[in-house]
Amino acid sequence: MTPVKTFFRSISALLKQPGALIVFAIIYAILLATFFRFIWIREATVWQVLFTYTFMILIPAEFFIFQAAIIDRAREQKFRWRVIVIDAVKFFMATIPVLLIAWLLAYLLSKLALRFPAPVVASLPVTQGPPKPAPLHWPSLLFTTLKFVLWGVAMPLAAIHLWIAIAGGEVKSLFSGGAKSFLSRIGSALARAFSSDSVLIYALGLIIFFVLPYLVLVPTFTIKGNKTEFAVFVLRLLVAAVLGLLGWVVTVSALTKNAAQAPTVSDSVPIPNAPAEAPA
Repeated sequence: MTPVKTFFRSISALLKQPGALIVFAIIYAILLATFFRFIWIREATVWQVLFTYTFMILIPAEFFIFQAAIIDRAREQKFRWRVIVIDAVKFFMATIPVLLIAWLLAYLLSKLALRFPAPVVASLPVTQGPPKPAPLHWPSLLFTTLKFVLWGVAMPLAAIHLWIAIAGGEVKSLFSGGAKSFLSRIGSALARAFSSDSVLIYALGLIIFFVLPYLVLVPTFTIKGNKTEFAVFVLRLLVAAVLGLLGWVVTVSALTKNAAQAPTVSDSVPIPNAPAEAPA
């Protein structure tokens, strides 16, 4: 099955399962509500500080439960909540080194960008007509693009495939085959993360859960009437949220199904040499 077919079949499967879609929407709505409530809290009283720390724990927990529910549903066609909670803990542990590596690479890129500062444009006398745009600084464009690829593509793809590789089962099952088996699974997951199939699926999903919501929210236009303007603003937020939900669920589901179709790396078990029989 090609990546494009896997992606669009994931869309069809999601739309044909309204029960699963409702569950995803509830978890997603709780995650968004917790996030926005965390932003709006003012740290003025003791209770507000306690709520702030509580939300700092709830937001990652809800986020990883959301990811675990998507992967478990894509694999088993049902929600196994005990497995989902265990997977959420494993996903949190696996994401920490990915974030640290991404932060280190971004830090090195920022340090390298300082060696190529943008030239200072001398102020020109004011003339009639629109001002001329500043010349394009290619190093700045290059480093900005690399940071977007790092945070927007490479880091999410690596994290998602690590989640897929360790999903399911108990925590102790990760190391059931020893350190060699565990590292082999992680290496295979990272190799799949940057394969052409995975990148194509993620690119298709990026259009739905990022580009389309951006196009819905960013354009500004004047609307007469405060009530109408507020209603249009709420509608735009709702459309962007729905696109983000559908795009992310379909993308992670398609990547899960694509990883299931890929050949797995099996550990070779050495066979002890049988003693040679003595000649009669």
